[in-house]
Amino acid sequence: ALDEIYKIVGENGHYTGSAVSKKSMQASVTRELTIAIIISFIIIFIILALTTTSWFEPVLFISVMAIAIIINMGSNIVFGTISFFTFSTAAILQLAVSMDYSIFLLDNFTFYREKGIEPEKAMKKALTSSASSVLASGATTIVGFIVLALMDFTIGRDIGFVLAKGVVISLITVLFLMPALILRNYERVQKYHHKSFMPSTKGVGTAMYRIRKFVIAAAVILAVPSYIGQDMNYFKYGDEAIGAGPGTTYDTDSRLIEEKFGKSNIAVGIIPNTSIIDERNLTEELENLDFVNYAISLGGTLPEGIPIDFLPEKLTGELHTDNYARILISLNTTQESDYAFECMEKVQSAIEKYYKDGYALGTTSSTMDIKDILRSDYENVSLISLLGVAMVVMITFGSVLLPILVIIPIELAIFINMTIPYIIGSTIPYMGYIIVSCVQIGATIDYSILVTNNYIKARNDMDKVEASKAAVSRSALSVITSGSILTVVGYGLYFTSSVQGISQLGRLVGRGAVLSVILVL
Repeated sequence: ALDEIYKIVGENGHYTGSAVSKKSMQASVTRELTIAIIISFIIIFIILALTTTSWFEPVLFISVMAIAIIINMGSNIVFGTISFFTFSTAAILQLAVSMDYSIFLLDNFTFYREKGIEPEKAMKKALTSSASSVLASGATTIVGFIVLALMDFTIGRDIGFVLAKGVVISLITVLFLMPALILRNYERVQKYHHKSFMPSTKGVGTAMYRIRKFVIAAAVILAVPSYIGQDMNYFKYGDEAIGAGPGTTYDTDSRLIEEKFGKSNIAVGIIPNTSIIDERNLTEELENLDFVNYAISLGGTLPEGIPIDFLPEKLTGELHTDNYARILISLNTTQESDYAFECMEKVQSAIEKYYKDGYALGTTSSTMDIKDILRSDYENVSLISLLGVAMVVMITFGSVLLPILVIIPIELAIFINMTIPYIIGSTIPYMGYIIVSCVQIGATIDYSILVTNNYIKARNDMDKVEASKAAVSRSALSVITSGSILTVVGYGLYFTSSVQGISQLGRLVGRGAVLSVILVL
């Protein structure tokens, strides 16, 4: 329909509205997603080339992940449809959260090869020693995404199932396909061998041990204000939370129209078609509200004394049916703000004064409903996600205390990440807030699990202090590599997407990865 309108009006027209916004985003998402994935793959290749010892190893990493992503995106056909928000974020998030598994496996394989063990035996040992970390990491990430699928807000359900499926596929490809590819191409890996460009991480554990008291003190000081601050953000819930960002044609057109004609937030009053007099009085009362530009109804437009039957059905049918009447109401507000919500409540009250079963509908009233649903969803999602991850860690390590210790640095990283927008005065989409909370705990808990796993192994030969130093040193390169990839992917979305919701989601993911790496180490 919009395409037909564009043809009629020509190049000099300017357009705004929910449908125009959706069309604009749909047109840009596929192109921007392709750019984001290409840039991410290039930077990930560079990161992996720097942190591994062969130019060919990054090719294996990226090949395995690309296969997993293609299978996941193709198998989405089983759902019938997925949202554009899921389509534009799932592939790149799958890449970011699943790369750990390949890194953990190759890291262990390299460790055993350096001890002089033959490739096939080294791979068997690597699979045995990394399986618990990989499966535990995968399980925690799957739990985080499955929890999203429990949301009443159906985009959460959509992205939750797609990403949970993606992680399962990634686990299968890493555990079954990657070992075969490594062994099959081991000669190429050796042929393109290069010296490590990364400095030794042997001293990282000792350095972390020296500053442990300062870090604990800082964590305690930051914990409470960060926990409180994360809920003090100014959140966006509706179309404006996801819509086209500054600089897009849609944004430019919207601003131009607003400059010429003022703000116009269209709402619709739906009322029983019972009394033309009540309809006229309601219309007049609505027009007298200082935030209403106009209210158009048949009762408010028809001169007194003129029967409706005198008018053609083509005209009256726009505003009246046998049982219902509608009133078009233009509010002088944005679609989403505390003031807009207050104004919509006043419109609803005015309608209910005349019609108990009348309704005020539109983007603002829809956003008010979404706000209530998402607030309720977050309370459920955050609690279930935390308990689910804790359960996986407890089963993995057979300890009740370890889940608490493993989760503490990640939860603190989440609190700090979500408090920063409040400190710098930016708005964030509430949907992104929920998704990132689950992604960050599900994806970066891997770092805590890896460090803990290495600590437990080191305790067989060392005392507590030396084991803790060894665990951090042994894990540092993998954690930094994985965290760097998640950061790059997140900020890749932030810088390439013109869709505000996707861009902000990327920034939260990227910043959250940095904070998680710092606090885990």
